[in-house]
Amino acid sequence: MPSKLFGLRTVAGRVRALAALALLALAALLTVTAVGVGDAREGLRALGHQEGPMVVATSDMYLALSDMDAQVTNVLLTGGEDGWLCDPEQGCERSSERYAYDIRREDAQRAALQAALLAKDDPERLQTVQSVLDGLHAYDQHVQAAMEAGRRRDQPMAALPADGVRRYRAATDLMTRNLLPKAYNLTLDGAGDVDDAYRDEHVAVRAGWFRVLGAGIALLAAVGALQVYLARRFRRLLSLPLAAALAGALVLTVAGASLLATEADHMRAAKTAGFDPVLTLTRARAIGKGLDTDRARQLLDPAQADRYDQMYLEKSQTILYIEGATSLAAYYRELDQRVARATRDGGTADFGGFYGTRARLAAADAGELLTGYRRYQDHDRAVRQLAESGNRVAAIRGHLDPRWAPLPHPAFRAHDQELDARISHHDFLRARSVTDGDRTLDPWTWLPPAAALAIAALIVAGVWPRLREYR
Repeated sequence: MPSKLFGLRTVAGRVRALAALALLALAALLTVTAVGVGDAREGLRALGHQEGPMVVATSDMYLALSDMDAQVTNVLLTGGEDGWLCDPEQGCERSSERYAYDIRREDAQRAALQAALLAKDDPERLQTVQSVLDGLHAYDQHVQAAMEAGRRRDQPMAALPADGVRRYRAATDLMTRNLLPKAYNLTLDGAGDVDDAYRDEHVAVRAGWFRVLGAGIALLAAVGALQVYLARRFRRLLSLPLAAALAGALVLTVAGASLLATEADHMRAAKTAGFDPVLTLTRARAIGKGLDTDRARQLLDPAQADRYDQMYLEKSQTILYIEGATSLAAYYRELDQRVARATRDGGTADFGGFYGTRARLAAADAGELLTGYRRYQDHDRAVRQLAESGNRVAAIRGHLDPRWAPLPHPAFRAHDQELDARISHHDFLRARSVTDGDRTLDPWTWLPPAAALAIAALIVAGVWPRLREYR
C-alpha cells in the first residue's frame, strides 16, 4: 500500500515518501511538545494558582484557631474581661485582644471555606468543614460564659470562679480535642491532593522531556535522510532549505527539551522549597502558640496542671523530638545540650521533629531558629519554677510581656516572628518559582506551531524543485 501511495519504485515517489516522513516526525514533535507544555502548565497551576494557594490558606486555619485560644487564655489570666465583653454601641471600647480574636476567627472561617472548595464532592471532608464551623460557634459560647464569670473576680489576676474554670475547660477541650485536630486533618487532605497533582504532572513533564528528544531525533534523522538522498541522487552537495530545516529542527528539539527540564525544576522548587516548608513551618508556629497557651492554662487552671504539662511536653516533642525525654526536666536538660551541639560549626542535629528535619535539610539557616526555641524553653522553665513555688501572680507576670501584658513574653514573640519570617520567605519562593515557570511558558503557546510551520515550509521548499523535474 505505501509503495502504491507514494510510488516508491520511482525517485519522485521516494522523495515524496521521505518528505512525508519528515513532516510526520515534525507533527509528532509538535504534539509531544504541546503535551509537555500542557503538563507543565497544569503542574504550575496546581502549585501556584489553585490547589496550592488554597491549601496554604487552609493551613492558616490551624494557626488562626491556636491564636484565638491564646488570646482568650491571656485575657482570662490578666482580668481583661471588661474590654473583651464591651459593646461599642454602649460607648465603651473593646480591647485589642478582642479585635485580634475576631480577626483570627474570620481568618479561620475563610480558611474553612477554602477547605470546602478543595473538598469538592468529598462528603466526609465537607462534613468536617461544617463540624469546624459549628464548633467555632460552640467555642464562642464557652468563651463568652468564661469571660462573664471572670468579670466577677475581685482582682484582675485572682483565680477564676468555679463556673468560669468549668466553662474555660469546656472551651479548651473543644479546641484541643476537636477543632485543632480537624483543622489539621483538612490541611493534610488538601496537601495530599497537591502532592498527587504535583507527582503526576512532574512525572509527566519528565516523560515529556524524553518524548521530545525522541521525536526530535526522529525528525532530524528524517530530514537528514532526505538531504542525503537528494544530494546523492541529484548530485547536489547541499539543499539550503533542507539545511535550514535541519537547523530549525535541532533548535526546536533542544529548546523544547530544555524548556521541559527547566519547568520540572521550577515545579520541584515550588514544591520542595516553597509549598512543603510553608505547611511544615505554619504547623510548627501554630504548635508553638499552643505551647505558650498550655503554660498559661496551667496558671489559669492549676487543678489540671499535670494534664497541661503533659500537653506542653507532647507539643515540644513534636517541634523538636528528643528520644527518652519523658519529663519536662529531662527535656530541658537534653535540649540545652543538643541545640548547643547542632549550632556549633559542623554540628549534627541528633534530634527529630520539625526542627530536626529543618536542621538537617537547611543546616545553614537553622541556628537562629534553634537558638530562639531554646531561649523560649529557658523562659518557660523560669515561669514553671515560679508556679511550682506557689507564687502564681509572679508566674503570670513572668509568662507575659512585663511592659505590655497581656501580650506574650518577648522570648515567645521573637521565636514566633522568626517562624513567621521563614514562612513568608518560603511562600515567596513558591510564588516566584511559579511566576518564573509561567513566564517561561508564555511564548510556547505560539512558538512551536510557528516554528513547525516554518520547518514544514522549508522541507517543502527543499523538495519541490526536484519533484518539478519529474513532471
